[in-house]
Amino acid sequence: MILKSVYRLIFFVFLCSSLSAQEIIQENADIFKTRDISKTLKVSARSKVVIRSALTLSGSIKIETSESDIARLTYVKRAKNKSKSKAIDFIDIISVDFELTHDGLRLDLRAPNPAPWSGTNESGSVEIHLVLPEFCSLEFNAQYFDIDAEGPFNSFVLPESFGRIYVENVIDNLEIYSANRKVTARNLSGSVSITTSHAALQVDKVHSPKQKIELRNDGGDIKISDIVGELNVKNSYGRIDIRKYNPMGNYNYIRSTNGPITIAMNEFSTNKLLVTNSYEDIEILIPDDISAQISLAVEEGNKIEVTDILTKPDFIQNNRLNLIAGDGKAIINSSVRGNGNIYFRGFSKGEK
Repeated sequence: MILKSVYRLIFFVFLCSSLSAQEIIQENADIFKTRDISKTLKVSARSKVVIRSALTLSGSIKIETSESDIARLTYVKRAKNKSKSKAIDFIDIISVDFELTHDGLRLDLRAPNPAPWSGTNESGSVEIHLVLPEFCSLEFNAQYFDIDAEGPFNSFVLPESFGRIYVENVIDNLEIYSANRKVTARNLSGSVSITTSHAALQVDKVHSPKQKIELRNDGGDIKISDIVGELNVKNSYGRIDIRKYNPMGNYNYIRSTNGPITIAMNEFSTNKLLVTNSYEDIEILIPDDISAQISLAVEEGNKIEVTDILTKPDFIQNNRLNLIAGDGKAIINSSVRGNGNIYFRGFSKGEK
């Protein structure tokens, strides 16, 4: 009788191991993954959603919204190892916890630190697909994940990231601090603050007439289109390209070093615009019906060109030009240090 029980236990363990093994799919020679794993929770709109990951994990997080009050998580765990048994061991030590909190949801992606793949070309990763109710507030601590998120979200806060970021439709507050991978943000309102380095930053369709929009880069291009608000941009060793721009508020400041600045405005509604550069050109296209005091300055040997705008000269030197357009209500200052020119061009709104 005891012997039969032992045989049954061995058979049960063998059966469970076989069933577990069948859940692992081999994608290629050294990549293994689980099948899709899903979980749902009921949660209200405007909840706070916190997503956290161990530093030893990487992967991707895709977030969408729906009108439902159900949050749906689908995920796949992956391991890179030439040995299937070791890959399964990697997968087994990765855990995904999805649970309710007093004010929303929390998603925890856990793995040991150090992980058995640390310091090798092996890896453990997670692919996340999350569908949330509309207007949630998202907070991340997932440094090595690519993030693709399409709202509407009330807020989106990512304090540190080394992954590619795409976010769309944030209503009240967007904060991103990133490095080394492209950042794209679209359809924004409210307060916007994005800082990155050594990668492209692209921002489109921002309507924040009463809030500040702050963009920083170091070693990568900044490309901005269709933006309304008080804009503060700083870059080094990369291009700044701003199109369909309506500066508002008290003070708009665009500055760069070792990278050209191009600004094309649809409207001009700010009290003050300051554009400065070092060792590269500035080109400004502005409506010809503005009312502003204009001050343009470059260093000796460089040039200032002002075309297609009616102004009165106030002060003229070889490398400095002060002009008054209209009643001179606003202030526009633009200057270049080192080698670089300023091209200041007006256009009639009927031309567009």
